[in-house]
Amino acid sequence: MKKITAIVLCALLCAALAVTALAASHAESATAGEELFADDFSGDALDENWNAWAGYAVTDGKLHLGHGASWIDSSPGANTNVTFKNYIAEFDMSGDGRDCYYGFGFRAPVGHTDSSFFNGGRFGVPSADEKSTGIAIDIFGAGNSTLNGEALGITFCDGVKNGTAPSLSIPYANGFDGKTETHFKIVDSGAKITIYAANNEIATIELSGLSEGSYTKAAVFGPDGASLGSFDVTVAEEGALGFYQRNDHITVDNLKVNAIASESGEQPGDTPATPENPTTADASVIAIAAVACIALAGVVVAKKVR
Repeated sequence: MKKITAIVLCALLCAALAVTALAASHAESATAGEELFADDFSGDALDENWNAWAGYAVTDGKLHLGHGASWIDSSPGANTNVTFKNYIAEFDMSGDGRDCYYGFGFRAPVGHTDSSFFNGGRFGVPSADEKSTGIAIDIFGAGNSTLNGEALGITFCDGVKNGTAPSLSIPYANGFDGKTETHFKIVDSGAKITIYAANNEIATIELSGLSEGSYTKAAVFGPDGASLGSFDVTVAEEGALGFYQRNDHITVDNLKVNAIASESGEQPGDTPATPENPTTADASVIAIAAVACIALAGVVVAKKVR
């Protein structure tokens, strides 16, 4: 009886370990190589590398959006006139948390002159008829939005109406509330994009179905590896970075974009792109443990048979 109990317990442990291994983070390790773009906003204006609308200012060493503008007027925002591919982007961002939203976006085309370029996703916008381009990350949503200041929204915009664009929301975690200055990081290797806030993994987007310069499928995973949804999308291979707000006042600072270093490891000054997340198990270690446990179970069974 004791042997049977041991076999059952061992099998249950193995199953649990195997499931955990499969559910480990989808984020990939990457290191920063050559610097592609940097702006600490220490001047008094944006240069030719930027496109911005009314209601912005560069002062106090930061980019300010929503600076003295009406939310109905223009939904002020700014985007780079530079597109990026296989990169790591980092920046500090804060918002006042007033009655609508703010956020950032990427993979959007350069040359779009309308203020709806990054006008948020489908979360918190006053009108679902507005249009956006790129992948929009809505950070703060007040009481009049579906985010309600408690979640982060991801919308796969492609010029269609925000009300019909594929999207999902993710509850805030690890103390991040979207109301204080936060360090964000995007690790974008092409078919995989991982987003971090305050050094914590928020979500990983895996893209597939590349056709004529755009990906057509997206699967989103949480930091524990759990699936958050799969969508039919239109996501460009590369694009601009942008920041936006609506009826809020936000600041952006210390923007830095580096190429992802090659696997050869010859890039000087490489720094880790993926911060350690103590809540995420190492899939390889767990997988090895699971295999060892299964082998042990086999030995126990063999002895029982003899």
